[in-house]
Amino acid sequence: MTEIFSFDIFDTLLTRLVIEPTEIFRICGDRALQFGWIKFSSETFRNIRINAERQSRLFYEGGEVSLDEIYREIANTLEIDLEIVDKLKKLEIEVETEYLVAVPTAHQLVEKARRSHPHVLFLSDMYLPADFLEERLKQHGFWQEGERLYLSAQCRKSKGQGDLFLQVLEDLRLSPQALVHTGNSKHTDVDKPKSLGVRSIGFNDANPNRYESILQKYSHNTNGITSLWAGIARYTRLTRDAKSNKEAVLRDIAASVAAPILTAYTIWILQQAKEKQLARIYFLARDGEILLKIAKELAPNIYPEVELRYLYVSRQALRMPGLTKINKAFWEWMFDDTDIFTIDSLLARMCLDRQSAQPIFEPLGYPCDRWQQNLSSKERLSLRSQLEKNEPLQELVLQVAKQKREVLKAYLQQEKMLDGQAFGLVDVGWRGSLQVSLENVFELFGTRMPVGFYFALDKPTGGLKHKGEAIAFFFNLNNSTGLRNDIDYRYVSAMEVFCAGCEGTTLDYALQPDNSVLPVLKHVNNQPALSWGLKPFQESVITFVRHLVERSPADFPLSMFSTISPKLLREALDELFLTFNNSPTKQEAEAFMDCPFFDDPNELYHFYWAMPFRLATVLKYAIARSAGITVHRNAWYEASLQVSSPHVKVLVPIAIAQRKLLQRLKKLVMSIKTRN
Repeated sequence: MTEIFSFDIFDTLLTRLVIEPTEIFRICGDRALQFGWIKFSSETFRNIRINAERQSRLFYEGGEVSLDEIYREIANTLEIDLEIVDKLKKLEIEVETEYLVAVPTAHQLVEKARRSHPHVLFLSDMYLPADFLEERLKQHGFWQEGERLYLSAQCRKSKGQGDLFLQVLEDLRLSPQALVHTGNSKHTDVDKPKSLGVRSIGFNDANPNRYESILQKYSHNTNGITSLWAGIARYTRLTRDAKSNKEAVLRDIAASVAAPILTAYTIWILQQAKEKQLARIYFLARDGEILLKIAKELAPNIYPEVELRYLYVSRQALRMPGLTKINKAFWEWMFDDTDIFTIDSLLARMCLDRQSAQPIFEPLGYPCDRWQQNLSSKERLSLRSQLEKNEPLQELVLQVAKQKREVLKAYLQQEKMLDGQAFGLVDVGWRGSLQVSLENVFELFGTRMPVGFYFALDKPTGGLKHKGEAIAFFFNLNNSTGLRNDIDYRYVSAMEVFCAGCEGTTLDYALQPDNSVLPVLKHVNNQPALSWGLKPFQESVITFVRHLVERSPADFPLSMFSTISPKLLREALDELFLTFNNSPTKQEAEAFMDCPFFDDPNELYHFYWAMPFRLATVLKYAIARSAGITVHRNAWYEASLQVSSPHVKVLVPIAIAQRKLLQRLKKLVMSIKTRN
């Protein structure tokens, strides 16, 4: 028996650059208002258009109506000139044409179907005219001569009721088993035809995922911007092939979560740089790597005059050159809390070699054979106390700092940072320590101070303050503004992952024979991140940005951000992030199991972001023998739980309850002792 294949059209073969179809009506309202055809808001027009369709369905068989009939009801409601009504109807057709794009993977389905039968059928519960849909199917490579289109508006029957399928079977004299229907709706394209004996295939690639649905939810608060961005995210994941299930998950997270967050942040940077008339923006390694790539795509449409540069820096490379005195901030940096802290890691921070350090550390009870041991919290405090009083060490450190300062000066001159022009620094966050270090040397070199652009800012440690301006996109605890009133470490770890770089960290600078300066990297490539899938992750982010630049219709030009702040998107982006962080799917958690997280500034070791919980650690936590359940302090708790063994998943809530009980008992005992 030869099978004939039929296909749904919308969100199966064709989809829109906005998620919710009624967004098309709001866009029509915007344009009509600009043209002077209506005198009320676009949102009012959207509601009128929705209600007109609902009302007109009352008068026709099966409740199926055409575009002409809908606009007849609009004419009745508005009581305006029929010429204007005709213009509004044609406008809707124009907007639909502009916003419709093909679902790339659907071409393969149609071509495969034609190998069974030379022609396919197209079925749609749709009010748009048949000739319009036929033209769009031709335009996007789906239609061939001799094929047939069945529309609910023409037949007064629908897929949802099932009678449209029965009409097809009757017209073509087919048995139900001879028809195979493919579509995205579980009810109308899968369950209903199946109930009639028609074989059905679900194809939901173009259905919005949960992140795109969140962006759509905020469309009314963002003047439709987040609906477009949701559509661009969908189009990005539809147009990028994935070589594995893991790569598909990373692609989807990059397109639907990371890209909107990073793009909004970068637009804000360019917007602010334009307002402040900065000549250059320096994107600081390595967080700035992906942000620079995004900025290069966006800048021609927002601030084409600005020069975008990449600056090889790191906490390690800058702290020492900027050091002119040993103070509290220095010691806090040296003893910055990390999961693994050894004498070797401390020497790396101080830029001291073993030979110079041996006479200092051995008398303190730390012979060379102990230098790779992880020091306990108590040992770290004791060592810091001794070193704070050690003058020979401090003199040695200041000598090293002076030498490194001269090389850093040559590097900054090479990068045009000391020429006196206004410039900005871009770093994700979180305390602006790189800016503080650079400002220390800027002060010594006698140049102007920068403007620092951050995703979010906490207050600098050690009582330090920025000498230049430091502003933030998401929240700024220095001036008590933004969406959060404390540093949210869930955002910290996620942004560190989203902004991971493909190269190793910068450790130092090397003066060359020709007086040029090259950065000294820990590794040429950040191999752990590349092995995880960083390259395709970044490529998906950039694909989103390119689609945003190239495919944004005239209703959403990037130039709109000269009058609309991207900060208006923050609530949508926040829910996007929290959904990803707080409730990852098992597939998402597994995709990040081998995502590296560098805890040490010199990258002497790394953990993984979503490491499974260990049974021994959970049991120790339950009896107060361990401070936490996660393998390391930056671990993604929710994802780690998802990828843990079934036994551990059962034990974790029990362990948490047990720990809370022990804490209450401890308080009770202390209270009794106090009263006695």
